[in-house]
Amino acid sequence: MSALRHLGAGLTLLVALLANTGFAARSLPTDAQFAEDARLNYPFVTAGKDTLRFAASARIYSEQNLIIMPAAAPTKANVLFKTDINGEVSRVWILTDDEARAFKDKEK
Repeated sequence: MSALRHLGAGLTLLVALLANTGFAARSLPTDAQFAEDARLNYPFVTAGKDTLRFAASARIYSEQNLIIMPAAAPTKANVLFKTDINGEVSRVWILTDDEARAFKDKEK
């Protein structure tokens, strides 16, 4: 019975790991702005010709949808971003190549 219990625990772990590796698409906001090759240089974001400041409570989401510190963010990336009522960047989603391609196609 012990071997069967270990096999069940191993299968449960495998399913949990596979479910957490990005097989499901993350949901991205539809009201965010797309910026191709945005420069992330904390405390500023340069998107196109606009240079915006990060809000004090800003969150940066990696390609794996994890919240990361500004020092861990790439200096240049395709992103979605939202601004707050003061015009400061409150949320940034670093996009995968497929996500960026989808937003580029949407803009055309």
